[in-house]
Amino acid sequence: MTNSIEKLKREFEKAKKLGWIESNKGNYGVIGTTFEKIVGVTPNDFQIPDFENIELKTKSGTKFKCISLFNCTPTGPHYHEVEIIKDTFGYPDSELREFKVFNGDVFCNKQNKIGFKFYFKLNILKDKEKITLSVYNLKNNKICENTYWDFDILEEKLTRKLPYLALIDTQKKFSRGKMFFKYNSIKIYKLKGFDSFISLMEKGIIKITFKISVYKDQKRFGKIHDRGTAFSIEEKNIEKLFDLIK
Repeated sequence: MTNSIEKLKREFEKAKKLGWIESNKGNYGVIGTTFEKIVGVTPNDFQIPDFENIELKTKSGTKFKCISLFNCTPTGPHYHEVEIIKDTFGYPDSELREFKVFNGDVFCNKQNKIGFKFYFKLNILKDKEKITLSVYNLKNNKICENTYWDFDILEEKLTRKLPYLALIDTQKKFSRGKMFFKYNSIKIYKLKGFDSFISLMEKGIIKITFKISVYKDQKRFGKIHDRGTAFSIEEKNIEKLFDLIK
């Protein structure tokens, strides 16, 4: 693995020497895709590391203080569990009021309200090796606990996607109506392990974010838009899950 780390560092130095790079798209996402192109990464949507065994994350200031680790769709009594969650516990979209959406964070250490009528909380059942989603009404009565994530699936996704993580600090500026960016520094980390992941889940340091909305374009109008159920951690806590490689 040392060879891959040294190789990535060399490729980063090449990107850093380019200085300010003009964005041809005007959005933040191009900063990550441009770096991937520089280091020879072919973009993909698979749950595998970007650069050999290293997952790449670009960030700028505090804009992305919460780092998405991986996505994992929950399991339940229904084949399309996220659609059932949206239909049962969702709330009206801000524009298309006839369609429901479900966007919000859930934690193990506290209840969190999503929408207008329900509170949600995660529970870690170590004996059953799963994380369940509990739903409460406004009177704090538990009304449902059917949705869950199995430990073995979570561990497989975590260790496959994030054995190593590289955080690339970037800087951006706007000049004459155009966006420019440059790569400043890189830090590379090694995953501690799944036990650390579960411990951080229990403490509410790692959260799960639902991102279930509705398509508004003409071709897919009104259909569910599931942008992934993400497990994420704030950058300030990154060394609780990873060891910095110095």
